[in-house]
Amino acid sequence: MPPPVRSLRVLVLGGTGCVGAALVRQLAERGHEVAVFHRGVGGCAANGAFHLHGNRFELEAFAPDFARFAPDVVVDLIAASAAAARRTLRALAATGRRLVFASSQEVYRAWSVFDGSDRGALAPAPLTEDSPLRCAPPPPRATAADARSWRDAGDDKVGMERALRAWPGAPPTIVRLAPVYGPGDRQHRLYPLFRRMQDGRGVILLPRDWAEWRSARGYVENMAAGLVLAVEQPRAAGRVYNLADAGLSGLEWVQAAARTFGWRGRLLLAAPLQTPPHLRVRANTAQHCHADSRRIRVELGYREPFGLAEALAAALAWESRREAQGSGERERIARDYASEDAVLLALGVGAAGGVRSANAMNSSAITTNTHTLPSGPTLPPVIQREP
Repeated sequence: MPPPVRSLRVLVLGGTGCVGAALVRQLAERGHEVAVFHRGVGGCAANGAFHLHGNRFELEAFAPDFARFAPDVVVDLIAASAAAARRTLRALAATGRRLVFASSQEVYRAWSVFDGSDRGALAPAPLTEDSPLRCAPPPPRATAADARSWRDAGDDKVGMERALRAWPGAPPTIVRLAPVYGPGDRQHRLYPLFRRMQDGRGVILLPRDWAEWRSARGYVENMAAGLVLAVEQPRAAGRVYNLADAGLSGLEWVQAAARTFGWRGRLLLAAPLQTPPHLRVRANTAQHCHADSRRIRVELGYREPFGLAEALAAALAWESRREAQGSGERERIARDYASEDAVLLALGVGAAGGVRSANAMNSSAITTNTHTLPSGPTLPPVIQREP
């Protein structure tokens, strides 16, 4: 990215998570003065920022602290409802001050068709900023207790955006993030693949419907870089942007990860009902959910700082550095492998092991140097088994 025109004072609400930590670091590296408002739970790197500890439910009580810092731009990464958005606006909206809110691409109706809460017709894809939105919040899902404590009215980004549009003052910027992966990803989206490649599985079984499903994804550093542009450029005021890397099918995603890891096995695509229950996708995979991000590229000049191979390398390296899974997790994985092997044998493919020595070397390279990861000479071969 080109250097910023001038240094800004930026207040980030919740800058200690996966995207937040990357955003705060990137802002500081580009010469901005950054303050981070968070609970002070679990510790966080300074990243050159000033830290304010408090509860977002009491933002108004911190008005004197905010006034002393006098931010030019406020970035709210943790507003998850209309009530939370209005609280931020009441406490921090001011003449001449820009506000940027992180939203999610799950606000689109297409995602409600995918998750089954909307039984209507398929929505056109790729999704643009003008695509229809959900009529209701997404169904609840398991969330870490520390994340739930920030959410006083559930996870309703549609409600949050509606409250922002109704605000009588200057309209904020809304950046709709793709599902995020990379270092710090609490959902560990790459872990199931990493574990199988690390364990030397010779064949990885994929349900065909998921392999064909196309979705947006966003590498954490790329998502932070897009938010930096929304902070720095006044032309972003009042605009809505999709922020996503290139949309990939499930098969393309696995192939890219396998090539980055240096995995030498094979991929087997089977009918969903032929796969074990833990691999089946309980969603409407006919509904694709990849996004069109041309607006932020044209208007703000966004380009991914990290390509797919480099992003996957960093994500896989992070998974390899994590502490070993507990015994319960290891036992579950052993059960998964047993059920997968039974399916493979029934499909006439044979045992799933057989490449452990090669992958042990590859995983060592991942642990020691994310920039010299071995790549396979070709994509892993794909086997198809018809129902």
